Amino acid sequence: MKKTTRVLLATGATLAVLVGSGATAYAAHYQDRALPGSSVSGQGVSGLTRADLATSLKERAQKVELTVTSGAGTQTASLADLGVGIDVDATVAKVFEANADWSAYAKALVSPHAVEPVVTVDDKVLEDFVGGLVAKEGTPALNAAVARADGSTTFTVTPAVAGTTIDPASLQDVVKNAARTLTSASTEAKFVTLEAGVSTEAAQAVADKANAIVAAPLAITADSKTFEASAEDKAGWVQVPVTDGVPGDPTIDKAAVTQWVTAKADSLKVKAVNGVRNVSAATGAVLKVTTNAKDGAEVTNGTEVADAAVAALAGGQPYAGTFAVQTTKATWTDRKVAAGAENLAYPAAEGEKWVDVNLSNHTMTAYEGGRAVIGPVAMVNGAPATPTVTGTYKIYAKYAKQTMRGENADGTNYEAPDVPWVAYFHRGYALHGAPWRSSFGYTGSHGCVNLPVPTAGQVYAWAPIGTVVVSHY
Repeated sequence: MKKTTRVLLATGATLAVLVGSGATAYAAHYQDRALPGSSVSGQGVSGLTRADLATSLKERAQKVELTVTSGAGTQTASLADLGVGIDVDATVAKVFEANADWSAYAKALVSPHAVEPVVTVDDKVLEDFVGGLVAKEGTPALNAAVARADGSTTFTVTPAVAGTTIDPASLQDVVKNAARTLTSASTEAKFVTLEAGVSTEAAQAVADKANAIVAAPLAITADSKTFEASAEDKAGWVQVPVTDGVPGDPTIDKAAVTQWVTAKADSLKVKAVNGVRNVSAATGAVLKVTTNAKDGAEVTNGTEVADAAVAALAGGQPYAGTFAVQTTKATWTDRKVAAGAENLAYPAAEGEKWVDVNLSNHTMTAYEGGRAVIGPVAMVNGAPATPTVTGTYKIYAKYAKQTMRGENADGTNYEAPDVPWVAYFHRGYALHGAPWRSSFGYTGSHGCVNLPVPTAGQVYAWAPIGTVVVSHY
């Protein structure tokens, strides 16, 4: 009881001094200085100004070193080398917090004010330092991966492989404690097992989802036809995204699925063909069908089917869709054939101009509809070695006079100047006058239809560009 009484008396005496005339001087002296009993990491800092304390902390931090021993040898590093430092301003502020409370000035005489420095850590620098040691002695962990080999329809897993890394307690924790105590230290880097960030089990779960998509049936029907996506098709649509080495849930390549669906829909597309019939102008009876009519068809819900297929695949669910096919009815065009032209080489319409070149009879006849207006006139058509072309053509060029050149059957060249009344109907084949001939009605030309000059002039004047020419046997 006597000792306790003395302490209380001493404290009371001190307070009395402060309350007295010395209090003002005491407070003024320590207003901008660390109070008595203040320390940082065990070292007294009482009486230091903020600037002096900051300088002291920087000097102490610069002297702290960590000696690290590992299988690769021993190396010494500063706190800065390890990415660890002291927040000097924050630590100074922490020491001077007590100065804001006037009662602390009195308490400082009997109560210590111990402060730990505020430690900062640059994780990247510290990780790089640890990584350097691991690179020399440790082994990196390998994440499990999901992939599909070229030509395969199955997603498989490359198993995870554990690695080795430095035990944080043997290095990182020691570094941070050295910074807190501002004391150099030594440590032995110990290696521990480092598990992969992606386990084999986690990767297998992703692969299973991908394979479920490939296994899910996908079929689209249209009438009696069915389109089924193959395993190769579906495997090509599945993608396994990887972010920072971590495989995510499988996704579906919507564009690829849509392209597949569109191709199937397009295969059902049929362009409507309008029919053409020759009918008698007199009776309306069908004489001949020159072009058969065919109805068209087109899928109208391709986009909807593609979207539904993508949604089903994304959930690993089977899909059975149906194409909606719209039919377009074909129409008919009736060509009215002039009376008398029903059985001619060309079923001309009433009043339509056309030229009949009969290679069997060696005659040319100009018609309007079914009525002959010029001829039949004897002509000279192509010789056996240079026959006249057969078929239905149209006059595409006309010359009142032209020098014609070409090649004989034996390969020699010929030239015929001032050929009159030339009407070309196919490439180099033409109707024209032949003033060098005195008779007609046989084969002998280079392929052109040779006519008497007066007749050729008539045809030239009568037949406009576009007039049909039918050459036949």
